[in-house]
Amino acid sequence: MEVIYVKDYEEMSQKGFEQIKKVMETKESPVVSLNTGGTPKGLFQYLVEAINQGLDISDATIMSLDEYIGPKDAVYTVRNFMNQRLFNNIEQQPKHLFLMDGSTDDVESEIKRYKELLATYPRDIQLLGLGTNAHLGANEPGTPFDTTMFLAEHHESTIQSTMKEYGITREEAPTEMLTLGLKEIAEAETVLLLVSGKHKAQAVKDLVEGDVTPDCPASVLRNCENAVVIVDEDAASLLTKE
Repeated sequence: MEVIYVKDYEEMSQKGFEQIKKVMETKESPVVSLNTGGTPKGLFQYLVEAINQGLDISDATIMSLDEYIGPKDAVYTVRNFMNQRLFNNIEQQPKHLFLMDGSTDDVESEIKRYKELLATYPRDIQLLGLGTNAHLGANEPGTPFDTTMFLAEHHESTIQSTMKEYGITREEAPTEMLTLGLKEIAEAETVLLLVSGKHKAQAVKDLVEGDVTPDCPASVLRNCENAVVIVDEDAASLLTKE
């Protein structure tokens, strides 16, 4: 696991975008799996600007890390985020767009469908954010490292983060999510984790300096030579060594 320390959110977003851009420019048919939430918003802005200025994504495949269980048009869905932050704002669309369907009545069939897509389109890069409890995707503390795609139940801290991010009530907030498992996350050619803010500092300390344990899901990346972690000063503020 390589850790890159940067000054602030802006530099984290720029450095993260550069990793995505490199894949887009060097792979013949790039497969990029994105995540959503507060952390990647800046990266998405850089990506939109680059595409509209000529970054070629005509042979690219875009996938997603996870999807909330709920109506497709709900404000919190990954699909809605992707459309608002990326696809509605770019002049050129990717060759393939494969998102999960969180509105399905048949979760097992949806998991089977998406696992087949993962096998057909191996990911060149997997973008991640870090939960305040060190979760990746919806892999909450205690999730085994060998877990593959499943329907996860959110811990309360994750529900509260979703409420804050999307301005919704506890009753409106989703409590379940389809997510790639930790095993699948680690299987991408490059795993890119972006972390910003003092509210993530304890999770970063647990990731970088704590034990490698399912109690800290992100610590699975410590065993991954293909993992790149970009951390800003606030998120790294509790580290005792760099």
